[in-house]
Amino acid sequence: MKFIVVLFALAVFSQCEAKQLSRCELVRQLRKHGFPENKMRDWVCLVENESSRRTDIVSKPNSDGSRDYGLFQINNRYWCSTTNKPGKDCNVTCKQLITENISKAAACAKKIYQRHGFDAWYGWKNKCRGKPLPDIKSCKK
Repeated sequence: MKFIVVLFALAVFSQCEAKQLSRCELVRQLRKHGFPENKMRDWVCLVENESSRRTDIVSKPNSDGSRDYGLFQINNRYWCSTTNKPGKDCNVTCKQLITENISKAAACAKKIYQRHGFDAWYGWKNKCRGKPLPDIKSCKK
């Protein structure tokens, strides 16, 4: 019986921390966090190809042993700390990038974009650059 209670508690906790956004929910969140409208379809394409719009995704280890975290698949080699202390270039923990609240992930993604553009993300380079971008016309402003 205790086992079932623990499983139920874990299921409830994990649902509170993670979310898969619909396309329009993603657009609303990106707008809320100040992403520019003229690049919105690129950001949506990036997120859809990097994380399938899920906030809780942690990648398998990359060839250098690093991992990518959250909606924007932000890499821990340069951008987030795997300890409990915020650090690296975005001054966040990687755990802060995999929650339903995307504020820290959005700020970090914008910092990465400022330095490297969309080329920082293979999902964008391989699936979005020069290709048809997602339709977001039905996502109200």
